[in-house]
Amino acid sequence: MKIQISLAVFFLGSVVSANLGFSSRNDQLLPSSVERSEVLEKKEIVERNADRFRRGLPPLPPTRRTSGYRPKPRPSERPCVPLSSTWGRIEVTKADGSVAGYIRKEFDPQHAYTLTTSMSSALQVNLPSTSPFDGPFNIITTNGQDNGHPYLGAVGGGKGYHLGHGQRGSAYLAGTGASPANSPPSSGAGTSMQSIIYNAPGESQIWSMACETREISAQWTNSDFSQPATIIFYDTVEKYLGLTSDLEAFNVGPQDAHAVTFTFVPM
Repeated sequence: MKIQISLAVFFLGSVVSANLGFSSRNDQLLPSSVERSEVLEKKEIVERNADRFRRGLPPLPPTRRTSGYRPKPRPSERPCVPLSSTWGRIEVTKADGSVAGYIRKEFDPQHAYTLTTSMSSALQVNLPSTSPFDGPFNIITTNGQDNGHPYLGAVGGGKGYHLGHGQRGSAYLAGTGASPANSPPSSGAGTSMQSIIYNAPGESQIWSMACETREISAQWTNSDFSQPATIIFYDTVEKYLGLTSDLEAFNVGPQDAHAVTFTFVPM
């Protein structure tokens, strides 16, 4: 009888020892909760596939496991293509992508810039040698009509030159003297349009360029230093190039202005 009791006590002690955290070799071989989950999932897929096979259907696609982490796209590190030359012409493109021509070297009757389809009549310009060209910078004309105002700039329009949404304000593209970047229009440097007794102020350092596409953009600065969205346009009625912010508002009246794109073409 004592032998039976001793054996019972020994067996009970072994069980208690196991429950107190002393793992046995068999415990170490048991699958983890993740492994058991994967086994159950595979078993479930097999059973579901078996049902599909009985119905004459193909097996289910394999289950992809993902942590939910999606790496953020890295910004492009491709350097800008350097200009083959800082001397060139400015090509003018319509909204539909077709080429309208080039800026013409001769002024229109208002002494503002207009278009030409002849490369020999195109205005030649020189861009600064620094890169990138994310602006603002001056564009120097090299074969224009007015050597006293050699910059391709903008001159305040006759119907006002406060640009903005819902505003009819505009500016002519014309020859100007040098003016500081991000500054309101100034009369101090002069413009090519003064020769016809038109004395509106102008701006020169308004340009920037996307170095990969060589697309040139303009940024007009209002008298209150605000910088509205700036559209380059060609007026098919009065035949000149200019700037505005709201084509719909500007075109109220005889004007028929259309947005155009400037692209620098190296020579």
